[in-house]
Amino acid sequence: MLGSVATQGPPMGGPPAVDHGWPALREELRLHRAGDNPDGSPAWHIADPVSNRFCRIGWLEFEMLLRWSLGDASRIAEDIRAHTTLAAQAADVDGFARFLREQQLLRDVQPRTRQRRFGWRWWLHHYLFLRIPLLRPQALLARLAPRLAFLWTRGFLVLTACAGLAGLLLASRQWDEVVVGVRGLLSWEGGLTILLALAFSKAVHEFSHALTATRHGVRVGHMGIALVVLWPMAYTDTGEGWKLSAARDRLAIASAGVLAEFALAAWATLLWCLLPDGGLRQAAFLLATTSWTWTLLVNASPFMRFDGYFILCDWLDFPALHERAGAWARRWLRRVVLGVDAPPPENLPPGRARLLVIFALATWLYRLVVFTGIALLVYHVFFKALGLFLFAVEIWIFILRPVAMELRAWSSLRGQVSRRRKAFALLAAGGLLLALLLPWPTRVQAPGVLRAADEQAVYTPFAGRLERVLVSEGDSVEAGTVVAELHAPREEDERRRALAVAEGYRRAAGGAVGLEQEGAARQVIAERQRQRWTAEAGARATELARLRVVAERGGRVSDLDPLLAPGTWVDPATPIAWIVRPGAWEVEALVAEADLSRIRPDGQATVVVAGTGALLRGRIAAIDPARVQRLPHQLLAQPRGGPVAVLPPDRNGGLPPAEALYRVLIQGEGEPGGRPAVRRVSVHLEADPASPGRRWLAAAAAALFRQANF
Repeated sequence: MLGSVATQGPPMGGPPAVDHGWPALREELRLHRAGDNPDGSPAWHIADPVSNRFCRIGWLEFEMLLRWSLGDASRIAEDIRAHTTLAAQAADVDGFARFLREQQLLRDVQPRTRQRRFGWRWWLHHYLFLRIPLLRPQALLARLAPRLAFLWTRGFLVLTACAGLAGLLLASRQWDEVVVGVRGLLSWEGGLTILLALAFSKAVHEFSHALTATRHGVRVGHMGIALVVLWPMAYTDTGEGWKLSAARDRLAIASAGVLAEFALAAWATLLWCLLPDGGLRQAAFLLATTSWTWTLLVNASPFMRFDGYFILCDWLDFPALHERAGAWARRWLRRVVLGVDAPPPENLPPGRARLLVIFALATWLYRLVVFTGIALLVYHVFFKALGLFLFAVEIWIFILRPVAMELRAWSSLRGQVSRRRKAFALLAAGGLLLALLLPWPTRVQAPGVLRAADEQAVYTPFAGRLERVLVSEGDSVEAGTVVAELHAPREEDERRRALAVAEGYRRAAGGAVGLEQEGAARQVIAERQRQRWTAEAGARATELARLRVVAERGGRVSDLDPLLAPGTWVDPATPIAWIVRPGAWEVEALVAEADLSRIRPDGQATVVVAGTGALLRGRIAAIDPARVQRLPHQLLAQPRGGPVAVLPPDRNGGLPPAEALYRVLIQGEGEPGGRPAVRRVSVHLEADPASPGRRWLAAAAAALFRQANF
């Protein structure tokens, strides 16, 4: 359904103001009628054609603009009271003038704004997201929109929903393939293909915005490339959508991109389930995964200025949601922390005001995580010196600067804070400072692996076929007890062949005695061959005897392979079972470099066994002076579900840790509980008292110097 564009109004500059000190409006601004506010009052849009931005105002502000040429706040307010039912005050007019100045809608701020454009401050704010217009697609969109009209029909929507449900159902039945496919993308090559698929889905997303805007009569100014951290992505200028007076029409344009990506994900998922293995199936998998994840995690989020935010604003018919919610949250914080109860930013029901406060707090928390991640991404994208500088810039602009501005606002309100509140704040600040500076008894936490202190891995000496297992899981055995018997048919055949050859030479030696010529010599040769092959048969018998695998020490049978059955072939590299001595255990823990100086040999340690919750008490037996070159066990690596980030494997398949870690050996007595011979644990080591502030500063300085290569 086509929406109607609001009729363009007259210029708003008007005649010169009576008072030359009164700010004048810019001549090129236009006024458009907007839809009514939720309370039924009329609303208008102030359009800035230079920046292609708009501001929404209410009835009172509209009446102020009609009388702006009076040139005085008191005269404007008095005339509004005389000719309307509005109770305008001079302070309201002055506040609206400040708003117009902040939005750069007055003449006296325009030249200064132009001088600042494209300066170094502008580049610092915009290098993360820079738009490059490439084409004006209005003619192309006007031709495509009628031909693609079926995409907006109810039948296509129902068909797409059915395809998505069928695809998700079929994908859930082969979830193991999905997991394997996602893991296959966790590489540089996989990351590049993800970015290419993301660029394609983003192009579909933007064309959907453009086509929907065209169907509603909104002109698409241009399309182009947006550099997001220097990675090109398509974008569409649908800024004139605000001219639509109906919130439903604006909602259609805002949600078009998200719906297009959901449709793309639905059909791609179904195609992946139906296509045979090959390039097309892999492409469908990439489109499905990138579309689902990007849409749900980024585009549909209302906490950033992406589609989800504008959809929520249009759905609630509540423009400037972030700014208005932020104003309510700042008022709430000032009341809770400072005890200053400022006037409400606007007249809203108490329930909606509380929801706005909660939404603003969630937005701030979400942005803290996102902006910190962006800063880390910027650091890794550029070379180290520039990356470190840009990291600091991002942290300042997006995180520290807003906090500093709010603290400056709090400082201006200190005259309204009660003495009791000031005294409490002073005591709290002093207590926090003491808590940061005074040394506290602390413990160092480190990951590690638990194993028995005295253990034997039972292996077969060479590949063989299992005949029988003579022990069970948990059995207590003595040294020399036979654990399993195996058979090697090839070795047995070689032994029998050696015996047969030896028997042949024995008979040849006996027959050579009666020969008239060279009988003695042939007898000697045959006897020597018989001895050689008899020794060969004995060696083969000795090897076969080794297939009776015995326990070299006494203990308890643990980790007996449950897949072993008579007739199974056993690899010599795979342990059949472990024989462990009960009651003694040891842990290899990995301690960070910053915590190494705080622990001492013979210090106490508490071990928490993963999966069982068992607590073990032990002591520090040894601390390695050199950093670990490879993990003591792959259970600790993040790709295996562990807590330690690792680098690519070395030549021998070992996994080097990504940071400097040191091996600490912990020993103790007691029953670890559970069956596995090797388990992942979390170790809490007794450490010297330390000041948290000093420790944080030392860690930050070490990270700074290490990353800067000083």
